[in-house]
Amino acid sequence: MKRIILPLFISLLLAGCGHKKQVDLIVINARIYTVDEDFSKAQAFAVHNGKFVAVGSTRYIKADYKSDNVVNLRNSLATIYPGFNDCHAHLTSYGRGLLRVDLRGATSYAEVVERLKQAQQKGGMTFVIGEGWDQNLWTDDNSMPTYHRLNEAFPDIPVIIKRVDYHATVANKAAIDLAGMKDNGTGLFMEDAAAPLGNITPEYTPQELANIILAAQEKCFAAGLTSISSVGESLKSLLVYDSLSNIGQLKLRIDAYLSASKANMEYFTSPYRNDRLRIAGLKLFQDGALGSRGALLLKPYSDAPNIRGIHVTDDDTFRSYLKWADEHGFQVATHAIGDAANRYALDMYGEILKGENDRRWRIEHAQVVNPADMDKFGKFSIIPSVQPTHCTSDMFWAEERLGDRIEHAYNFKQLMDQLGWIPTGTDFPVEDISPIKTFFAAVFRKNLDYLPEEGFRMDEGLTREETLRSMTSWAAKVSFEEDVKGSIEPGKYADFIITDRDIMTVSEREILSTKIIRTYVGGELVFK
Repeated sequence: MKRIILPLFISLLLAGCGHKKQVDLIVINARIYTVDEDFSKAQAFAVHNGKFVAVGSTRYIKADYKSDNVVNLRNSLATIYPGFNDCHAHLTSYGRGLLRVDLRGATSYAEVVERLKQAQQKGGMTFVIGEGWDQNLWTDDNSMPTYHRLNEAFPDIPVIIKRVDYHATVANKAAIDLAGMKDNGTGLFMEDAAAPLGNITPEYTPQELANIILAAQEKCFAAGLTSISSVGESLKSLLVYDSLSNIGQLKLRIDAYLSASKANMEYFTSPYRNDRLRIAGLKLFQDGALGSRGALLLKPYSDAPNIRGIHVTDDDTFRSYLKWADEHGFQVATHAIGDAANRYALDMYGEILKGENDRRWRIEHAQVVNPADMDKFGKFSIIPSVQPTHCTSDMFWAEERLGDRIEHAYNFKQLMDQLGWIPTGTDFPVEDISPIKTFFAAVFRKNLDYLPEEGFRMDEGLTREETLRSMTSWAAKVSFEEDVKGSIEPGKYADFIITDRDIMTVSEREILSTKIIRTYVGGELVFK
């Protein structure tokens, strides 16, 4: 009997091996954070036709699946997460910035001017654009800059420099004259007052714009980003996105939000989507930025008693935009930093939304929220979309601006508690593109020098699990895509990254050294 049973067993085993399902990719012997509802871990998964088809143990995956493409991490320290999703970014602006003079980190206005001169001389530029200055970092004088130094250094060539938050611009006399603007004696223009300068800024052809977007896409992949919300996009950029998507060159998944232009709102009368591009949102503004004192406050700035900030969009216009979005089925994402701006946006959202809903309208930044307004996020199901590195960039000077109101600022934990979840992003190019820096700032609330030593108002920090969810599954939920991405589960897009260490367990000092080893979108290796 044994002689009969043993050959039968062997034949059945061989038959079983022959019935393994052929797939495009298998990953085994890995440490995997699925970020599913239970925040479970796995060792392996199989990918086919751009989606996860099975997730579990290495033994299970090897028993049921075979592939010509097997990634064996050999139980190393390398770790897999769902692809990171930046919920507030500006992809086209970032791409353009790669071609402009980088002014970030300059510690004086003199250094800003010197960087401009060196770039102009090296490239032979006849029109100079610089981005990223921040007077709060200047060690000699923290005053807002004027055009006098630019005029001296560039008497004939137009020069425009944008603040790091893009809410303040300085133009030299040559640029002002070229734009046909009135010389205000400073060359400093806030918010929409700088708009005429856009009319003289050299235009990019669609092909040049495509190259800019593709260059920015590569930077995203290198940072471990597989999805982003790109907010405030022009019609020209959106059409290029669509074209790149149609020819298979757009691999990054983009949730695009229209700028509130007539051209956009006439062209897009209903949401548009495919597996790489979703155009279903409208970006609005209530105020400017805290760093330039453009954020709209209920009471004057503590360090400028005559200034309350700038109300960028009047109430009637704002309401008309909200009604348009409501009627055409678009989400709304409104930039609101000051406590007055947040109150206006929340209250006017409430007029449309009435009560709890599933429209997923957003407030971008939500940096200063009066306690009397905090529960409106939950009352009207409004999503607070926050950028943790704004907190760590601002924390050493924000109290000067706000005084006691600092207790109402960067309250990520309170904001998360309103709906039970919260998405995060970077606002790149305003901040660094790195999601690892987002993770570090959200959890430890320190800058890149590990200061302050005790962290900044740690009671408002997020846990590691909350932060990872905010960059993956919760980020997908913002765009109604929680069923197709944001976690490593069968049936979802195979968007994932491999890092050289486990950010969920390593020490604080090791986080910022984390390297992205590989990035996959739809099972395709897009960065190595």
